[in-house]
Amino acid sequence: SRDSKLLYFKTPASVSLCFIQFKVFLSKTFTVLGSDQPIIAVVGEVVVLPCQLSPRMSAVNKTIRWFRDQINSPVYLYKNRFHITDKQDQAYRGRTTLFIEELGIGNVSLGMRNVRVSDEGIYGCFVESLIWYEETTIEVIVTVGTGSDPLIYPDDYEGKRIQLGCKSSGWYPKPEVTWTDGKSQKLTSVSETIETEDDGLFSVNSYVITGDSSHKPTCRIQNNFMKETRESIVFSSKSMFFFPSVSPWLVAFFVLLGLVPVAICIAI
Repeated sequence: SRDSKLLYFKTPASVSLCFIQFKVFLSKTFTVLGSDQPIIAVVGEVVVLPCQLSPRMSAVNKTIRWFRDQINSPVYLYKNRFHITDKQDQAYRGRTTLFIEELGIGNVSLGMRNVRVSDEGIYGCFVESLIWYEETTIEVIVTVGTGSDPLIYPDDYEGKRIQLGCKSSGWYPKPEVTWTDGKSQKLTSVSETIETEDDGLFSVNSYVITGDSSHKPTCRIQNNFMKETRESIVFSSKSMFFFPSVSPWLVAFFVLLGLVPVAICIAI
């Protein structure tokens, strides 16, 4: 009867059994700990996305799934003590791994090599046992230390004023460009373009107009995230870019003069 069942569950033996089973159940549950702060990954290098079972226990016989947008297209899948590759996201094949020797202490962190710009985003760490599962998310921010050295070049002329261009490539995220004169006074850029290259990195072109009196214009490009900078200096805009005042006829004369010895050698 219903009363007898109630009476049964009130007996000390049954309560003790339930308590023991509950303790066993709790001993097999866990949480997964990631990182509260974004993980910084540098293009071309190796990064580790931390994920740890708590309390510390073996993850050898558990299913470990790292994923991004699609849980069924994992970045890495470990199941039945094997790395399962048939459903793995193609972009991560050969680039991701677990620390197999540390699964016994609950370390289910993901190692990723040859970091790409496209690796930036949110990652899920999902761990499942026969009776329990937990997951956490980790943000990855991709950056490049610095791009190429800035190249300063004459772009246009107007009287005694020169428009200088400054270009550099291989930056991520988008860099900041600053022009200064020889007295470290800021020069105002007249235009700036930032383009995305095939590899996802950014190239930048910035332009400034300076007069003959502005010595040592400096183009400084900075990765604000990493606080790393590259710069180039023109030591004298007047001395370096004198050629707009040269007569085109004089240029043609020197070109022809240079061709005369060549013609003589050919004739001989």
